[in-house]
Amino acid sequence: MIDFIPSYLYTDLFNYFIFVLIIVVAFECFSDNLFKPEVKAMNNVVAYIVAIVVILYMGLRPVSPYFGDTVVYAESFYKLQMNVHQYRILAEGEWVFNALMFWFAKYSNIHMFFLFCSAIYVGALWWAFKRIFEEDFFIPFIIAMGMFTFWSYGVNGIRNGMAASIIILALSFRQKIPVMVLLVFLGLGIHKTMYLLLAAAALTWFVKDSKLYLGIWVGCILVSLVAGNSIANILASSNLIGDDRFANYISGNNTEDTFSHTGFRWDFLLYSAIPVAVGYYLIFKEQYTDKFYIWIYNIYLMTNAFWIIVIRASFSNRFAQISWFLIPLVLVYPFFMKKFWNDQPVKIGYIVIISYLYTFYLVFLD
Repeated sequence: MIDFIPSYLYTDLFNYFIFVLIIVVAFECFSDNLFKPEVKAMNNVVAYIVAIVVILYMGLRPVSPYFGDTVVYAESFYKLQMNVHQYRILAEGEWVFNALMFWFAKYSNIHMFFLFCSAIYVGALWWAFKRIFEEDFFIPFIIAMGMFTFWSYGVNGIRNGMAASIIILALSFRQKIPVMVLLVFLGLGIHKTMYLLLAAAALTWFVKDSKLYLGIWVGCILVSLVAGNSIANILASSNLIGDDRFANYISGNNTEDTFSHTGFRWDFLLYSAIPVAVGYYLIFKEQYTDKFYIWIYNIYLMTNAFWIIVIRASFSNRFAQISWFLIPLVLVYPFFMKKFWNDQPVKIGYIVIISYLYTFYLVFLD
């Protein structure tokens, strides 16, 4: 455990670290060195180091209330250690996470458990971006870590973060269906909210019309403005995925973290609309036809549309994050796959800055 850093400074130091990395990658873009072979080689080495440092720093954090649900997971872990024989691995359907906690409670300790969770969360995301972007994965990886939710889902919404990273890794195996199915199965066994992402991925796999999904996304904004509370109540009572936490997240009857204030979050809607606008420009204006990108864009539209419906819920962050995990892919994937402009590295630099602006505001200005 890293106990020489005060808990109250821990998150701030991570944010400063990411801020420095954002400056570095922005400088690379604006200096027009982004696609030079020697820069790519250096970035790959740096990316390995960054991933390891973040895994160790996040995973070996103290068990402290400063890290939200870290103390809740630790409490469950300690209780399990005292009564390991009566633990039900299949409880609530999240058998993969339960099995992991069972094994670490019986044979290891809480710090190794959190380190393993961080390795899955960061490592699976690293591997996914490495597969998708190959030698250019460094900047997308930094964009992902620069999202204002990244740290929170490594130390607070731990299961959600682990499951989402595994599902993103699964999406990178779209040409290898058995591997993709296996990873999806594991992701669902860690957190049930991934059923929503799975449903969106399955639907958009067969129905590929981005105009349809864009229309649904816009329509959900109008519906949410007019009747969002009523629809949220219906969804809460329906218990779509057979888990009481689903209804509690929507109704607000939960003790976990919430957004700082509720209501119709225009700020988060604007945040969500940026990748929508980028995808719209690329697909409908530039006629970009990459099948993987269109699939990811459509998944994003559908999962984000669901969040818009329940946007007023105290715990709608749990549903927002399902789509927000895909933002780095929607924002930058095409710019590493196809040349649109002569000054494309500069354009990528602007995207890096824009993607980080909201995080910068929340961390340093709010």
